[in-house]
Amino acid sequence: MSAFLIKSDVACPWSIDVNSLVKSRFDVLVDFVVESLRGGVSEVYVMLCEGTTYRITSVPSGRARVVASWLLTQGSFKADLRAISARYRHVYYLHESGRDISDVRLEGDGLFIFGDHDGLSPEDEELLSRRAIWISLGPLPYMSWQAAAYVAYVLKRLS
Repeated sequence: MSAFLIKSDVACPWSIDVNSLVKSRFDVLVDFVVESLRGGVSEVYVMLCEGTTYRITSVPSGRARVVASWLLTQGSFKADLRAISARYRHVYYLHESGRDISDVRLEGDGLFIFGDHDGLSPEDEELLSRRAIWISLGPLPYMSWQAAAYVAYVLKRLS
């Protein structure tokens, strides 16, 4: 089964106020997790600042605030993109300059990496230039949760 990873270098778990998710940009990350799992992805990694990483395989039902509160109580671990991507044989990075997703043979057991609206750091992109196939949903930018829902749909159709 496939896994999705979203990385945000600006969201830090100790500074997130679940009553003000939009201010901390955490709302998009929560939506990403929910839409990815709803779409059939087996696991979702949420990588926050300083490598604080959550591995999520299910979420409680409820509004974003409930899911955000729950997520922040889950155990986290320290990781970097290199360590997580090394666990997967096939790695894909969604980027507007990537190859059109319809032109790429996708493997369902891969890791699909998404950036938040700030994108990934130059160091992360350098790593992914060697490790991942860069794919795109087209020239328009999408919110990460929208892209996750679409990629999950594409993967489900392949299986």
